[in-house]
Amino acid sequence: MVKKIVPVLFCLSLALVPSYQAAQHKQLDVPFVPTKYPVVDEMLKMANVQKTDIVYDLGCGDGRLVIGAAQKYGARGVGIDIDPERIKESKDNAAKAGVSNLVQFLEQDLFQTDFHEATVMTLYLLSSVNRRLRPKLLQELKPGTRVVSHDFDMDEWKPDQSSEVLADDISHDVFLWIIPANVSGTWTWTMGKPAVKCEMNLEQLFQVPSGSATIGGAAAEIKGLTLKGDQIWFTVERPFEGKLVPMAFEGKVAGHNITGKIKFQAGGKESVWDWKAGRNPATEKPIDNERGNNSFRVN
Repeated sequence: MVKKIVPVLFCLSLALVPSYQAAQHKQLDVPFVPTKYPVVDEMLKMANVQKTDIVYDLGCGDGRLVIGAAQKYGARGVGIDIDPERIKESKDNAAKAGVSNLVQFLEQDLFQTDFHEATVMTLYLLSSVNRRLRPKLLQELKPGTRVVSHDFDMDEWKPDQSSEVLADDISHDVFLWIIPANVSGTWTWTMGKPAVKCEMNLEQLFQVPSGSATIGGAAAEIKGLTLKGDQIWFTVERPFEGKLVPMAFEGKVAGHNITGKIKFQAGGKESVWDWKAGRNPATEKPIDNERGNNSFRVN
């Protein structure tokens, strides 16, 4: 299949061309290149859009992504674009599609936009703009929010999922990221009777955590450490009646707390304990390897 090349060159060559509304003195870093409808369908499918979602499209163009989410899934949507011509076109298209009650379009600079309520975020921007946007996405979006990008990635932040779509004999990339909770830092809890003190020290780069633990003062290896949105899983082995017993932890992260269950087999039966861990707030660190300078203005 032939990779998408022409639109990329188009974006780069016109990155500094003024918008149609010259009187507004607005300059577009990314020109309007509409996403093909087969790619729109794949983006919404990959994001697993539901009726309960709020879909934001940054650089919404003619509004086809949020309009598609409203038409096909009944989801609410917000399109952001700095070009007034695109905003007018999007509103007209929403009216024609009969979904004006579900969507709105705002003429704004995306780096000045509050999009914390989004549960799905769609993008068709340049990789350089995505990189500048990356810290804002990680800081403002709730863990579990799905971010889908057409053709352009997030550099060091590797996607959780990707696919290729053929449209008009050109192959298009679609990337999905799930916003991770920040689990970096020192977590402590007690478990069992008599109570045993436990500590876990985690580092994190994007959605990938790593670290070590101690149980009752003894080092314990963390295995299978996995983070997806605000859900965390791992296994730690603990001595029990002269044997090392794997203890499976699963929990939900909410700020500086994790609550969940611990499951293990001991004494010929399965046991399930409640688990609640707390983090020392002073030990939390950014999970992006750089915060960047959010100064781009994007259509």
